[in-house]
Amino acid sequence: MQLNVRDLSFTYEGSYTPVFEHVSFHVDTAWRLGLLGRNGRGKTTLLRLMQGLHAYTGHIDMPLTPVYFPFEVDDPEQLTLFVMQAAAPEAEDWQLIRECNLLQLTEDALYRPFCTLSRGEQTKALLAALFSREDVYPLIDEPTNHLDVHGRELVADYLRRKDGFLLVSHDRAFLNRCIDHVLSLNKSDIWVMQGNYDTWEERLNQQNEYEQTRNEGLKKDIRRMEEAARRTAEWSDRVEATKIGLGPCDRGAIGHKAAKMMARSLATRSRQERAIEEKQSLLHNLEKVGDLKLTNLRHPKSVLISVQEGQVRYDDRIVADGITFELRQGDRVALTGHNGAGKSSILKALCGQGGALTGQVNIATNMVISYVPQETDFLHGDLRTFIQESQVDETLFKAILRNMDFGRELFDQPIHAMSQGQKKKLLLARSLCIPAHLYVWDEPLNYIDVYSRKQIEALISASQPTLLLVEHDAVFLQHVCTRPAISLGT
Repeated sequence: MQLNVRDLSFTYEGSYTPVFEHVSFHVDTAWRLGLLGRNGRGKTTLLRLMQGLHAYTGHIDMPLTPVYFPFEVDDPEQLTLFVMQAAAPEAEDWQLIRECNLLQLTEDALYRPFCTLSRGEQTKALLAALFSREDVYPLIDEPTNHLDVHGRELVADYLRRKDGFLLVSHDRAFLNRCIDHVLSLNKSDIWVMQGNYDTWEERLNQQNEYEQTRNEGLKKDIRRMEEAARRTAEWSDRVEATKIGLGPCDRGAIGHKAAKMMARSLATRSRQERAIEEKQSLLHNLEKVGDLKLTNLRHPKSVLISVQEGQVRYDDRIVADGITFELRQGDRVALTGHNGAGKSSILKALCGQGGALTGQVNIATNMVISYVPQETDFLHGDLRTFIQESQVDETLFKAILRNMDFGRELFDQPIHAMSQGQKKKLLLARSLCIPAHLYVWDEPLNYIDVYSRKQIEALISASQPTLLLVEHDAVFLQHVCTRPAISLGT
């Protein structure tokens, strides 16, 4: 069956910039389809339009009922089984259990309150309910944000055995593992193509190389046209001056000739200006990725953090024990462990943000730490207030955002109206503005597009900061880490 989008246009109320303008494409609902594009390009908006949540012009022909993931859980205090039954009311219990087994979600989790499950377990339970339904089209939005590396591999393998879904994700390894087609929302057009992330990236690189060469030629043409327009303008000015300087006896035939020359000059200038505009309109296809920078401070001590026999405790429950590691200046290392192992708590504790880390913890004195929290829910207000409260240089902050494809029109938009990826970029930009001895990042890539992930990789490679992070993008960790991860056991 075909999902057809024809002449789709949509603009958010109060905005002057269309998200989609006369967009058309069609895909097969049996494809394992990955939806790719930069933050703010309209991926989540497209999913919302497919569900009929906004008024739009054009047509979206959905042969199956679209179901968005992750869906809201009305009562998280309920048993997980009841939550799943509410999400898939026509499914038999054996079907729910079968899908849970495929996701390695133990059956005892079904008989615990949903709110007591880890975020990764909740994701698996909701996915199991989603794929227990028949005659629906899953719209899966960022399913990996609360999954560790093993969980991502497991869910990717699970999705690879399914037919028919639309998936938004920026995790390159995850996409390579589970999709067979790509729907790409580009800067000036849309691609529908067979393949996985690597196939799409290869085509994108070829397209960018072509566009770069083409744009260089267009810019030369524009400069030549602008010079010709300048000469025409000077000629027009001379003609007009001649006309003004004519004596009374000359204002007949000579004045008429000068007027014809002036009209021809104006027509020439108009054609030149239209040609310049047409050429300039062709310069918008290239996906640009600017360079990012940070100021990496040197600390007099070589060992910045030392933890011996550390322990993470929530109330009376120990979630991680025997934590021992050393972070030296220049190290870039990740904390790993299952969901709920205390990774975020350790980072918060090291940054003085509270937390439950105990034991022999030594932190170098007078060390400046630049911190990126995992969540974005606390962000509110406008951008100017955020900058002032963050005490960062406004010019530098905005320059970093612009290099991460953060449109100027967003500078006047309230933060709550921004996408999750755009909010995360605010936190990353703030961190990069702070000169620091140590950068502590808690899942910095959640919701961040592939282009920006590669930007950050290039930044870390060039600047070589000391970095302690929690992140589950295997490709990113492979590119940036200097030594094996610190694994948290229980």
